[in-house]
Amino acid sequence: MIKIDFLLFGALLWSVYSLVLHGKIKKNNRIVLLSSIVIHYFLNGARWQLYPAYFLSITILLINKNLDKSFKYLIGTIASFSLIIPNIVPIISFPDPGGAYATGSLIHHWVDESRDEWFTPENSDDKRQFMLQIWYPGISQDGTDKLPFLDHLETRAKTIAAAGSFPSFLAMHLDLIKTNSVYNLPPEPSAGLMPVLIISHGITGMRQLHTSLAEKFASNGFAVFALDHSYDANISVFPDGSIADYRSEITGDPDSVNIRKRQIDTRVSDIQFILDQLEKIQSGALRHPLNGYLDLGRIGVTGHSFGGSTAALIAKKDRRVKAVSLIDGWMNPLPENVIRNGIDQPFLYMGRPSWIDSDYPSSPSISDIMHQNNPGPSYHVTVKNTRHLNFCDAPLFSPIGKYLIEIGDIDRKRSVELVNQLSLEFFDQYLREKRSPILNGSFSVSEFIFSNNYK
Repeated sequence: MIKIDFLLFGALLWSVYSLVLHGKIKKNNRIVLLSSIVIHYFLNGARWQLYPAYFLSITILLINKNLDKSFKYLIGTIASFSLIIPNIVPIISFPDPGGAYATGSLIHHWVDESRDEWFTPENSDDKRQFMLQIWYPGISQDGTDKLPFLDHLETRAKTIAAAGSFPSFLAMHLDLIKTNSVYNLPPEPSAGLMPVLIISHGITGMRQLHTSLAEKFASNGFAVFALDHSYDANISVFPDGSIADYRSEITGDPDSVNIRKRQIDTRVSDIQFILDQLEKIQSGALRHPLNGYLDLGRIGVTGHSFGGSTAALIAKKDRRVKAVSLIDGWMNPLPENVIRNGIDQPFLYMGRPSWIDSDYPSSPSISDIMHQNNPGPSYHVTVKNTRHLNFCDAPLFSPIGKYLIEIGDIDRKRSVELVNQLSLEFFDQYLREKRSPILNGSFSVSEFIFSNNYK
């Protein structure tokens, strides 16, 4: 629940208490309850989680006589239901990033005019385009509104629900959730040259599912660039209102291996385009608020699921990438030579104990084989009691999420905290020469299982 909800529920529970125990409510109760409904509606609007509370409030206001015992029980039951719903599908607060800096954010629409869009064969004129969000250390300003978690919710709700296999109305509150970031803050000069982190999401994912990770890094001095890989993402909404829908479902396709190879190559090209744009930003060739703030000698890439294999392949192909981490990375799309020969850059793989229950089976040995074959520093970490979506922000949104989607038994907030902290320590160690207490064994985490690590 959010703060204004307590006004409504306080008045409602007072009225329910009076009805159930005394059989009626006084005039003052009615006035307070009616006032709370009006104030709540005008300050916050209506949302579906509160419909039972609104229904019960109006019912109580219409009661003009003493209640019999059975009706009292009914009122009490509806009141309990009214309290439960907002708590199992809450308006969440994102975790405090914990760094020294306020977090600014920018959203861009970038078009790579050098590449045709192969996902849209019906339109031969299409060029590759995607939405990109940036988080960075910003100058704190009083009275600024925090950026909503999602935009264009009416367009997104149906596809988000389809990806999670739940009714779309359950997602209709997500635009009410605020992040810790403020749109278009001036960059913080005291942060100095900012190391860069690029985030690649998984299939059916989206950049916003890694918001807490991005904010963690930005508040600690990084510039973070997260894109929606168009047509791999759940949905992309462009500034003109057009969309890139999800077109990556190829289960059962006889040519699936070649399709996935083309997809991962497209994703790698997306990141290479970002790297090229960063060089233009830093040099001033592309006018941008971060002109002169980017340290292009310290670039890391991380990715979840298919984004993990994307991160590994871009590191293999592009020496501008100096460190890479895979967050429950789906390894199967990687070319065999990458797995066999490994990568030179510092490497971190963290993931769940097993892929057996996944819709995208992956041999658990692939990540370990690559880990052992990496010539550079390499870490392989299993996080106990996790499933695939513990490695993004999905667990934050509901305490019953593990019964609906791929979330494990680990405390839902704890899993996000661990993923974000280990990620930060890894890139801090290899991009900023700050020794990681976790990776170097001076701080033990009971949920982590380390394979033999090759230094």
